[in-house]
Parts: sequence; C-alpha cells; structure tokens
Amino acid sequence: MKARVFVSIFTLCLLVFFCCPPSAFSQPMAEPVKCLWIGTESHDEVTMDDVIRELEESYSNIALTVTEDYEDLRIDNLKNYDVLVAVQIKAEKGNLPDEVKSGIIEFLQGGGGLVAVHFVVANVQEWRDSIDIFGAMWVNGKSTHDPYHEFSVDMADETHPIVAGVKPFVTNDELYFNLLMRPDMHVIMTADQERMGHRIPEPMLATHYCYNARCVYFALGHDVQSTAIPEYRKIMAQSIEWAACRR
Repeated sequence: MKARVFVSIFTLCLLVFFCCPPSAFSQPMAEPVKCLWIGTESHDEVTMDDVIRELEESYSNIALTVTEDYEDLRIDNLKNYDVLVAVQIKAEKGNLPDEVKSGIIEFLQGGGGLVAVHFVVANVQEWRDSIDIFGAMWVNGKSTHDPYHEFSVDMADETHPIVAGVKPFVTNDELYFNLLMRPDMHVIMTADQERMGHRIPEPMLATHYCYNARCVYFALGHDVQSTAIPEYRKIMAQSIEWAACRR
C-alpha cells in the first residue's frame, strides 16, 4: 500500500513538472525603473547621447525617456516615472514656472528618486529650494572650477551600493569647488583640489534625502571625454537604481 502511495505521489510530481510552464517555477521579474532624463548637454554641446545609448543597450532594468522640455516636469507627466535624471534644465532667468517647481516637489514627496548631474546645479539658481533638492548650488562669484584637466577620483565610502564594482579612476573633467552644499550630504567619492599649497578633497558623488526621495548629486560630466569612461557610466546606472530603491 505504501509503495502504491509513493508511486502515485511520484507520478503526480512528474506531471506537474512537465505540464506546468517554466514561469510557474520562476520569480516574477521586477518592472524596469522608469526614468525621465532631462537634458543631453552639460553645457553647450551634446555630451550624453552615448551614455544614454549604453544605458538603453546594457541595462534592461532601466527604461529611459529623454526630453529637453522642462514642461515635462509637471506632476501630471512626472508621476509616470520612478526617477528623474537632471543633466540640464533650460530655465529662463534661473527659475521655473510654479507648476513645474511644484511638480518636482510633489514627485519627490511621493517617493520618486532624483539624480542631478554636473552643471544642473547652476540652471535654477533663483529657485532657492533647489539646493535642498539637488543637494548643491552653483553660486555666481563664489563657486568655480579648475581648468579642464586630468585628475583622480577617489573613494570616500567604498561600501555604498552606488559604487559597487567601481574602483578609483582617472578622468578629464572640470573639478568643481566652493559650491553651496547641504550639510547632510553623504559623500561617496572625492577629488583633490589644490589651493594655497593644500590638497582639499571636494565632493564628486554624494547622496541625500529630500522629502521622501533618495537623491544623488554627481558633479562630473563636462563633455564627451568625461562621460566616456566605463566607471562614469556604471555610476550613472547604479545611481538611477539606488534612487529608485533598487539597490
């Protein structure tokens, strides 16, 4: 009797295994991170096309929509995304319409993530809330950078998920300093800026929280050469993932 029961159970297991589709045994795949990317040029030349192309080709877990129009930052559109990547916001006279500003704030309050890149911190200087949102602000007459040159980017927190698999690297870029920054920024990577005989580590990659959102500020990305190195693109992808609470 026991043998018959065993055979019946064994036969049932075989039927289930061969008749059920493979999806019945696999975990459902997470939806891609829906990311709205505003701006393809850090200054006056297109710098991000190759970065965007690589993210689209190599990171199936990130779905990008690219725009140049800040009107797309109103909440009725922004609510469709998980993360906002801001490379350049072509604001008039350093400010944005109230509906756009409230859209960004409502997006962050709802838990949407943010990745702010390079010179976007100078795009909306007249919007005083932008330092809380981006984590940094370029202040005319105070903030500056060295001439474009080669320098090393070092780790301040090698345990952070954004830099998983990333080693210190050398880049050609602008090294920003004297930015107005939130005091609670968590610095992940730095670069040494030489002033008056001293080497001062300046934040190149940092995170903070604004409302309910995870926010990243990545200070690098001046031109095509700056954004071509593999480490840069890996950090961009992993910043998006972290901002979306995926790592």
